[in-house]
Amino acid sequence: MSDYKNLFQLLKPYGRRLFFVALLNVLSVLFSLFTITLIAPFLSLIFGKIPLQLEKPLLAFNSDAVVNGLKYLLSQAIQTQGTVQALLYMVAVVIVFIFLNKFFNYSAIWILTAVRTNIIQTYRNKAYNRLLILPLSYYSKAKKGDIISRVINDVQDIDTSILQTLQQLLRDPLMMLLYLFTLFFVNYKLTLFVFVLLPVAGILISRIQRKLKANSMEAKQKQGLMNIILEESIYGLRVIKAFHTIGAVCKRFFAVNEAYNKVYIKMYRRRDLSSPMSEFFGTLTVIFILLYGSSLVLSAESTFSAELFITYIALFVQVINPAKATVEASANLRKGFAAVHRIEELLDEEEVIVEQKDALPVTDFSDSIRFENVSFSYGGENVLNNLNFSVKKGTNIAICGLSGSGKSTLADLLMRFYDPTQGKVLFDEKDIKTLKISDLRAMFGMVNQETILFNDTVYNNIVLGLENIEEKDVIEAAEIANAYDFITKLENGFHTNIGDRGAKLSGGQKQRICIARAVLRNPAVLILDEATSALDSESERAVQTALDNVLKSRTSIVIAHRLSTIANADEILVLDRGAIAERGTHQALIAQNGIYAKMIETQS
Repeated sequence: MSDYKNLFQLLKPYGRRLFFVALLNVLSVLFSLFTITLIAPFLSLIFGKIPLQLEKPLLAFNSDAVVNGLKYLLSQAIQTQGTVQALLYMVAVVIVFIFLNKFFNYSAIWILTAVRTNIIQTYRNKAYNRLLILPLSYYSKAKKGDIISRVINDVQDIDTSILQTLQQLLRDPLMMLLYLFTLFFVNYKLTLFVFVLLPVAGILISRIQRKLKANSMEAKQKQGLMNIILEESIYGLRVIKAFHTIGAVCKRFFAVNEAYNKVYIKMYRRRDLSSPMSEFFGTLTVIFILLYGSSLVLSAESTFSAELFITYIALFVQVINPAKATVEASANLRKGFAAVHRIEELLDEEEVIVEQKDALPVTDFSDSIRFENVSFSYGGENVLNNLNFSVKKGTNIAICGLSGSGKSTLADLLMRFYDPTQGKVLFDEKDIKTLKISDLRAMFGMVNQETILFNDTVYNNIVLGLENIEEKDVIEAAEIANAYDFITKLENGFHTNIGDRGAKLSGGQKQRICIARAVLRNPAVLILDEATSALDSESERAVQTALDNVLKSRTSIVIAHRLSTIANADEILVLDRGAIAERGTHQALIAQNGIYAKMIETQS
């Protein structure tokens, strides 16, 4: 039932449009119904197979009264204007009814198309937005390939498996009900006989479809795993080729693809079995109706005429197709519910980093940033232990230590990518948990150890979402980052596309674009996380000189592995196993002859 509840929630915003779709479908079905009920008895009347209805019938709510009334009108036309003219009238009426049937049917589809595309657009936007909101901790356990599969493939499956069946769901059940009501109106005994047979077919088909959702879930998991392997293979293609592991990687992919294929074969065979079974039971029901209906027509006591029986058969045959379509729609729904479930899992994922409802705005940085008894763990042993230090406005604080000592984690806490396990991070003496996240992060500019570039132009990678930026400012930022010269030598200068993750650039070039991006934002606090680690010696000296000029009037936190780049820092914190082991200026730490001095000696 929860699956159908999710479907209701999915369609709820479009309730008014769906009501009009249902109304148009009712009108379409009614005109189809009128067409079928008119043809059989009136052709018999026109061609003299049955006598004319010359006496005006009494009004009554039953099939005989309705049919006799229509016969009377047609008989009058035959008597006054002739058989040919009456036939033309009848053909004209049938053409009009068929046109109206198709017109209302298309109108329903026309409205429904916009509903379908809007739902998919909304779902995909929500999923993508959710991915950007979720904390970094989510991505440490989730696989990128599976996430991509959910946002692209599963959302598309919602359209193909659920939304494409909406027209069937809003039309075929209505058609069945109206036709069955008409059948009951024509002959209730024969229709009750049908009602005994149909549930048996429904129960058998339902049992076949029961495992479709489970099969679909398994198929989607295999599809996600294939996306993971594909994404990793493209990213690590250089390593795969270098280590001659193409065969091993292919073997892994082929194995997952084979398992995916087997699941899909099983799912499709189970789903496709529904259609022939529904047709078989429909045909079986028609045979029983012919036997039972013929006995009613031949009975001397029955008033059930041959033309009504022909009409009844014609109407019942029309029930078979919507019944079959409804069965197929039910099978598709079960398959689509698996996709909905996977998307809902993503949308319901806990945010962890949550902004308070009464969060305070941040417009500037006036005093200091302070870590107060801060400890942090990713779930196991602490990465940071009881940190206490402050960064005064205008000062340059450097953080160094061996790999795994917690340097980058400290920067992540500042940006609220994670929250401390214990203690507080204060921004101008306000706990950053009480501040608006977007405002807080706007105070920082960050250059990561790993270069993060997008498949776009150099210009757009530097600007990255900023609006109303003048080109001269972008050029100035590139000059400060020692990137202007190589950018102007590219094919289209600043408007050259740099490829996936900046594949067309060298490591040093990519890092300098990242530095230009940070400089352009003119942030209150600049965080450099191993910012020059990817540069060659000549570029490093040029960029470091430019950065030194920028840092003179700006608060900065420099996370460094190359200690030569932090010699001029106002204070250096040396981390060891998540705790501050030493602190002081470059000269003071060398004089202590401790961890920092040994690191300097090693690098020398």
